[in-house]
Amino acid sequence: MPIGVEWPAIGSALVSAGAPLLRNRLLAALAQSDFDNLRPHLTLVGLVDDQTLFGPGEVIEHVYFVEQGVVSLVADTGADDLGIEVGMIGREGMAGVASVISDRPIAFHHTRVQMPGSALRMPVACFRRLLGSVPALRERCLCYLDAFVIQIAQTGACNGRHHLPERCACWLLAACDRAEGPEMPLTHDTLSAALGVRRSGITTTIGALQEAGFIRSGRGKTVVLDHAGLERAACGCYRLVRNQFDRLLACP
Repeated sequence: MPIGVEWPAIGSALVSAGAPLLRNRLLAALAQSDFDNLRPHLTLVGLVDDQTLFGPGEVIEHVYFVEQGVVSLVADTGADDLGIEVGMIGREGMAGVASVISDRPIAFHHTRVQMPGSALRMPVACFRRLLGSVPALRERCLCYLDAFVIQIAQTGACNGRHHLPERCACWLLAACDRAEGPEMPLTHDTLSAALGVRRSGITTTIGALQEAGFIRSGRGKTVVLDHAGLERAACGCYRLVRNQFDRLLACP
């Protein structure tokens, strides 16, 4: 997708009268009458950089419909205390997706904020009840769950088979989609944590992408300058996963 072009907003549900359109695609896809059933149970909360929403073994008590920012699903590797990202969540989806199929979901991975923003939070008990009473919510969340499972599987394959420069370009493209623009609050430490590699490897890779003219990075920010060029530098995983999200989140 060209720089600056957002994922399409669907529907016209509002958080409250006179409020701006919802950013979250799952909620924005609902009819106003359906969203009215959810509204009393939603609380707008901030997402702070490096905040952990839930960790391995913890009962998931809330779901988070991301409005702005990026949340990562990070798996422990058991090697040198380095984790690695296996899933990325932005305004296309929700954190706590296990709640779609479980009354008492327990986190298996770390769910951590990679880029700050905001989310609409709902208690799992309310969410589970609404899945039964609002069919459109259930259908949208099941479509998202399908897409998210595809993303996790493809990310695992990508982490195991592709080289760091390709993976880094792929990650930057996916983050750019969710940042709603070319500029992202990203440091080398953030990328190191997401990709599960040493900071020195990120520094070398970012330097090469800058030299090619695809990005500009510095002072805690990364700007995508050439989206098409960055996609050529990435592995095919970015486009494969992106196409599946577009297909599944367009479901009725």
